[in-house]
Order: sequence, then structure tokens, then C-alpha cells
Amino acid sequence: MFRAPGSPRRRNLTPTLSTLEGRALLSVMTPHGAHGAAEVATMEHHHGPNAMRPGGAPVNFLGTAAAGGYQFVNFDGPSAGTNAGAGTNDNGIANSGAAVGFTIDNSGAFHNFVANPLRSHRLQLLNINGSTTANAFGINRAGVVVGTDGNNHAFFLSHGKVHTFVPTGASAATAFGINDRGMIVGQDTVNGMMPGFLRVNGKTFDTINAPSGPNTVNAQGINNRGLVVGFYVGTDGQDHGFMVNTASVKGKGPHTFTGTPIADPTIPNVPGEPGATFVFSQVLAVNDKGIAVGYYGDSTTSQHGFIYNTNTGQYTFLDDPSEAFNNGVEVTQITGINNAGEITGFYSDASGVFHAFVANPSGK
Repeated sequence: MFRAPGSPRRRNLTPTLSTLEGRALLSVMTPHGAHGAAEVATMEHHHGPNAMRPGGAPVNFLGTAAAGGYQFVNFDGPSAGTNAGAGTNDNGIANSGAAVGFTIDNSGAFHNFVANPLRSHRLQLLNINGSTTANAFGINRAGVVVGTDGNNHAFFLSHGKVHTFVPTGASAATAFGINDRGMIVGQDTVNGMMPGFLRVNGKTFDTINAPSGPNTVNAQGINNRGLVVGFYVGTDGQDHGFMVNTASVKGKGPHTFTGTPIADPTIPNVPGEPGATFVFSQVLAVNDKGIAVGYYGDSTTSQHGFIYNTNTGQYTFLDDPSEAFNNGVEVTQITGINNAGEITGFYSDASGVFHAFVANPSGK
């Protein structure tokens, strides 16, 4: 997917099935007196009636499969395309079990939704100011959704209203994650750099800087204890995971944090990818137990999911068992995890089309 000059470096929404060099990255205990999700709704101007459309549409279930102690439920959302690079992405999951994502149709338009496929056969369509380029990335227990409006503004969607914002001093922003206290993390553009941000409330924005490199930071997820995870561009020009405990600093902000690098995984041997070596990793979400999820990319340009324990430093590798090779490339990204251990994400099939999944441990 093309990334416009000056736009934030973001999560790889629709992973390329060609070369890594050609890929495009898209774009609780309260640490600093954060406001709750209901209070967040009063902090910004809002736009657009009927942002959450009642009734929704049916979930298109594709089947179930078991792997690594998880039971996967695979599905597509409405208007999902059938061309390579199109389909369905799930991007985050709340402690309620609701997952947020979007479909990409064959014309490249995005259709955002909230679904709970482990518990319901229907999903809720989202209207982000009528945009077909808006992306929904995160959701919390109260159902507040965050993302980008497709016009260089971060947004949160609460009580049917879309609220857009850009951190003070920034020219553009994308929101990626939100915890149950309404604290939002993401990336903004400030004087040519792209640090991470933590929106404590409508007036206070903390800055999250990279451990090293050009200070290009994607703050992707925040748990209810103030632990932020994400990824940054290192001195080697590749993405690497980081974490930072924002609860470690007290008092009135704004504050500036520097991420702590997460050690890159030692990748396993994967059938069909002989001699593959590690290239990059992205950490995308974390729950209150400190269990994070994400994926890595290897030298074959395939991508594989992982679960990472921030307490022990241990990686567990996990792919959707329904993924398949397309032109020698296979993709699984694990994009979200909740306190019940349920995970969400997406995978590619033999035609290079993407499909979403939600999986629960031990099939419970």
C-alpha cells in the first residue's frame, strides 16, 4: 500500500506479498489522572450522526481451526474484497470480547466494523464521518473505538459520536490503542519526526521517544496498568518492539518517556521457508498480565504471529492454521489480546486475500 510523503509510518495494514523493502506501514491503574471512557466523549468537537449503525450486518464465518492451544474462528466482514491484498483485517480486541477492524473492498475502500464472533453472528458497522479511507485500530471495554479518520487526524468514537484530535504542536496523528480508562496511544508528526504519543486527557499529551534511531515510534497498545507497547525504527532502518511503563512517572504532565527495546525474537524454522532469517518485528497490543502480541517479518517476506511475555521475555510463535502460501509468502499478524487471553488478527490465503480471526485459549 502506498504511503504518501510526510505521512506517519504505521502498522502494515495490508502486508505486501512482494518484497519487504516495498512494504508500506500504516499508518486500569491510572498513571496521570486519566479520565474514564465516558468522560473522554466530552473532550473534543464531534462530527457525524449515526457513527455506529444499529443492526449491522451478518458475520461471514469461514470455519474454525485449532493450533497452539487456541481455537481459531475465522471470518470476513461486510464488503470484503476478493482480490490479493483485499479482504478483512481485525486490529484490536477489548476486555468485553468485542473486536474492531475493517474490510478492504476490491476498489481499495475501507469499511470499519465491531464484531464479537465468539458470541454473536452479527457485527456493527462504523461510520467515520463518511470516510472510505478511515481505519479503526483499537477498542476498549466501554466500546470506545480509536483510529485515523483518513485525513491526518486521530479519532475516538464514543456514544455514537466521532471526535477528531491532533496532539498539541503536531501536524498529523493516528490513534492505535485505548485502555479502559480512556487513555489513548498512537503516533504523531512533529517537526519532521514521528514520535509516539499518550493522550492522558483532552489537554495533556505525553511524548514517547524511540530508544534509538530516527525517532519514528508507533505506540500501539496500552493496558490498564499504564504499560505501553509498540515498535520503532532502529538504526538499521527496520522495525523493532519496545515497551515503556508510563505509570513510573507521577505528577502533572506533560511527560516525556523513552521506550525500552524488546529483544528481537530468535525465529523458528517454518515449513516452506528454508533458511529464512529475521528482518523486523512489530509489537501491537498488551493485556493487564503483561502478555503482548505482534508479528515478525522474515527474509522470505512472510510474516508470522507471536505472543510475548513482557515479564519473562519469552516468545511463543503462533499462526492461524488456515493461512496459506501465495507466491511463496504467507502472513499471520496477531494484533490484539485481552485479559481473558483471547487474541485477534488476520491471515492470508492462497490467493493473497486477507481474513480476520478471533481465537480463545483451549477453545473455552
